[in-house]
Amino acid sequence: MVFAAGLSCTGFAKEPIWAPPALQQLITEALENNRLLQSKADRAEALKTRIPAAGALPDPKIGFALQSIPTDSFAFDQEPMTQKQIFVEQTVPWLSKLDLRSEAAAAEARQKQAELEAARLELARDVAVAWYELGYVAESQQINDELTELMGRIRRDAQTRYGVGRGLQQNIYQAGVELSRLKDEAVRLENRKTTIEDRLHELTNRGEHASIAPPADLPEPGFVLSAKKLAAAALEKNPDLQGMQARIQTARAQKQLAQKDYYPDFNIRLTYGQREEDRTGRDLPDFFSAAVAMDIPLWHKRKQSNEVAAASGNEFSAQNRYRDLRNRLPYRIKSLAAEINDTRRRYRLYTQELIPQAGQWARSAQEAYEVDRVAFDTMIDARIRVLKYRREASRLFYDIYQKRAQLEAWIGGAAEAKH
Repeated sequence: MVFAAGLSCTGFAKEPIWAPPALQQLITEALENNRLLQSKADRAEALKTRIPAAGALPDPKIGFALQSIPTDSFAFDQEPMTQKQIFVEQTVPWLSKLDLRSEAAAAEARQKQAELEAARLELARDVAVAWYELGYVAESQQINDELTELMGRIRRDAQTRYGVGRGLQQNIYQAGVELSRLKDEAVRLENRKTTIEDRLHELTNRGEHASIAPPADLPEPGFVLSAKKLAAAALEKNPDLQGMQARIQTARAQKQLAQKDYYPDFNIRLTYGQREEDRTGRDLPDFFSAAVAMDIPLWHKRKQSNEVAAASGNEFSAQNRYRDLRNRLPYRIKSLAAEINDTRRRYRLYTQELIPQAGQWARSAQEAYEVDRVAFDTMIDARIRVLKYRREASRLFYDIYQKRAQLEAWIGGAAEAKH
């Protein structure tokens, strides 16, 4: 089988990572309850609503004024130039400034959306890794219980053999030491289980501490990874890369805006002046005035030039970060895919060769011990080794799934196994 990224047409995955139903329920719960994730979602949505506002004209101004009032009488009908004025003023930015502001706001919104998607993937990955680790601990506990039961039977058999003069007392002590060690391991595993469950409760933001069922009946990891295809999917869909692309677009728009600041914005004012009748009763006509003012970039060396330099530096920084991740990401994918494939081969080696061979050795050693043909140490080591190999195979099994979750977080979405 080969992994192929299953991604939605919007550019982000419908499901953060592949997960069986029980794990998917935990991931959904974590995504719905995580407050930091909700904060990022609110921030992304808020930035979307700013896009139209960023490209809109500044609000017009309306004002009132009195003009040419004589100070000796403060009368409105003494001088013909005395006016009561009302004016409207509108600032009009230089050509394309509004489009650039809207473009910068849209790019910033895309950046925050990409950061939100990256956070979703990271949270889903953390939940999956913890859940798979819980599966390994649960199987280790089961194996430890089997080993404890086995050592109990071996010690009772050693006591019986010693009682009839066929065994050594040191065999009883050795079996007792092994049992004590297994009890210590049981305590350690129970503490580890509690720690993992606490971690899952933290990630899902649950109010009550409840037992979490470990993985069960996971399919055998018989897939083969194509690092080339996975790297191509990651370069296209990785949310960190998309966020950096949006950061570059934001910085570029801000640089162009800074360059446009060398050109003036215009202030257009329309004024209507109302005049009273003069003292002779003559009706004086009202006045209408229009004016245009503009900014003069007189201090451009200290202001505009530095703004352009700062914006250019931000753009170069964003481009370098993007190139760095784009160069490193395929190597990360290739390395992790190789680890998964190697771990899968080791897992098959354990399940298909080491464990069956160790089982045959254990049965042969047990039979030989019954007729006093092998030492107690050899027999007990053979019996213990079978369970140790099973535990190591379990470690490899869950490592594969944990690495898969990490890989899918880098890809940017769930990977579907195909024949």
